[in-house]
Amino acid sequence: MGAWEYILNTAMLGTDKRGAAKPDFPGELAEALDLIENAPECDKETRFLNTAAIAFNYRQCGFVPIKKPEISTAAALPETRLYCNERASAVLRNILEENNAALLETWLLQCDQHQQIVTPAVLPELLDKAAQNASLQPAVVNCSGNRGAWLSQFNSAWTYFSQASDEEIWQTGKPEDRVKVLKKLRQTVPGTAREWLQQTWDQENAAARAELLKCLNINAGPEDLPWLETLLAEKGQKVRDEVMGLLKKIPGSSIIRQYEELLSQSVTLKKEKALLGMMNKIAIQIKLPAIIDESIFKSGIEKLSGPKSAFSDEQFIIYQVINFVPPSFWERRFEASPQQVVEYFEKYASFMLPALGLAVSHFNERHWAPYFLHHEGFHIDFINMLPQGEGDKYLLRFMRKEGKEIIHYALLSGNEWGLELALTALHIMADHPYEYNGAFFGKHIRLVPVSAISHLEKIDPKSANLEASWGKSKAHLLKLLNLKQQIIQTFNA
Repeated sequence: MGAWEYILNTAMLGTDKRGAAKPDFPGELAEALDLIENAPECDKETRFLNTAAIAFNYRQCGFVPIKKPEISTAAALPETRLYCNERASAVLRNILEENNAALLETWLLQCDQHQQIVTPAVLPELLDKAAQNASLQPAVVNCSGNRGAWLSQFNSAWTYFSQASDEEIWQTGKPEDRVKVLKKLRQTVPGTAREWLQQTWDQENAAARAELLKCLNINAGPEDLPWLETLLAEKGQKVRDEVMGLLKKIPGSSIIRQYEELLSQSVTLKKEKALLGMMNKIAIQIKLPAIIDESIFKSGIEKLSGPKSAFSDEQFIIYQVINFVPPSFWERRFEASPQQVVEYFEKYASFMLPALGLAVSHFNERHWAPYFLHHEGFHIDFINMLPQGEGDKYLLRFMRKEGKEIIHYALLSGNEWGLELALTALHIMADHPYEYNGAFFGKHIRLVPVSAISHLEKIDPKSANLEASWGKSKAHLLKLLNLKQQIIQTFNA
């Protein structure tokens, strides 16, 4: 029986029931154990406690590593980047202690942008963090240098350092890794990504086909149409749904042409002379043709508006179709500029204007977005379609009226909030401290600018009963903002 096993068994069972087997204590302890066993006037409990104390201290001295001569490896290659300075390294240690993924990602991006790497002492903990959070892995790989790549061979959890090529991963990788590769390729060489998927299409099962097709939403374009149109005959419903969704995104597809044909027959801009020909009388006439191709309703267009809808069934069909027609169609249809088209809908068919706004979002027609900013309807996709300053103004306009609901949408912003937007949101949050707590700010700290630090003290809830709870949230936010400020300062000093 091993020495420490003997100690544990005796501690649990008692000295009267300890095993008969003699413990195998290391030879170095023989003299000390003999003295304990032969000590006069010592009962068995005292002898056990003394033995346990000796064994514990022996263990605390450490162990000699197991020698395996067959294991050999080359040393890490010399680093080609400079290590970050001690101040930046200290901030990194504080972030790791805070366990905040958002700030860690910010630190890593700053480190990578400045062509620096982390100091060796923190590498194992950093590699573990990335093993638990895949979104951090690319930045961690870039900031770990050659030593990080060298260390990765000793821990199976750090295999994300693998230098396998995109093509190797595509051919032999796990399903989730293949999806990542396809998304990556769609960002830079979308045609290659489509060709790879075409080559393996017959070997993919239905679930994989549907999942991989989602990647084609990135940079979907006319070049994808010939192949996608053939997939409408696929047996799997999920695959057909994904194909239909893609075809509704690409101008010139068969389904969009069909929608445009229906709108050409249904929506007409009438210009007539009035008042003795001195001015034009304008009207938008909306009416479905007597016969509609039934295949349109197989593409996801609903026939009935529902009993509580403000639309008639006819209006509801046209409203849906407008959603999936490029706004440029109306420029040709009305022979007008985007601004004029929006004005026509606003004046003469205002109930259809939200559908036009949805089409602007659907087809990412950024140059149309400014013409909707003064309208009552809120379009969530406009947040990231507008320049940052304009996006903030757009959010502020609705946030002051609708508060929490618009904050929810503002969290989807790809840019850090401006100071005015951040302070407006924080004043609203102060009245809901249980919802906007420390965990919330930890998750969304990337959005709050460090310039808010000097204003936090003046932000308090309207109700005195909420001051204590908000005070805790505010203190945590201040701590996170200070760390964020330190990241910026250490890398830009």
